[in-house]
Amino acid sequence: MNAFRQLVRPTQQSVKFVSQRQFHAAVPVMTGKTIEATSETFAELVNKADHPVIVDFYADWCGPCKMLGPLLEKSVKANPKVTLVKLDVDNATELAGQYKIAALPTVAAFNKGEVVDQFVGMRRGPDVEDFVKKHADRA
Repeated sequence: MNAFRQLVRPTQQSVKFVSQRQFHAAVPVMTGKTIEATSETFAELVNKADHPVIVDFYADWCGPCKMLGPLLEKSVKANPKVTLVKLDVDNATELAGQYKIAALPTVAAFNKGEVVDQFVGMRRGPDVEDFVKKHADRA
């Protein structure tokens, strides 16, 4: 488990949440959290996850990404059966190409390593909450 924790680079907003431990055996340790992924950690965090994962493909220069990010983080925190993984496409161009990310923000729901749903562009808060809840219910 220590090797897994070294792969995780939490975002500044989620630092306080990553340090908290969850002791309930039925809930994976990383659920309900926001984690910043890199090209090196993406497969471990997303493709090998044993629970639904929402991936926010974003860029620092993208205005809509900056508005959508907090909505996703709030929704995932309220639905602790999923994890939010944020991937800066400027630092992971190969992964962006692999998942055919053509516009930002792109949000994809992964289950057992497969993309099962996605949307592109800014969404209203209730729409984001519905998206996250729908995939949390798959856990």
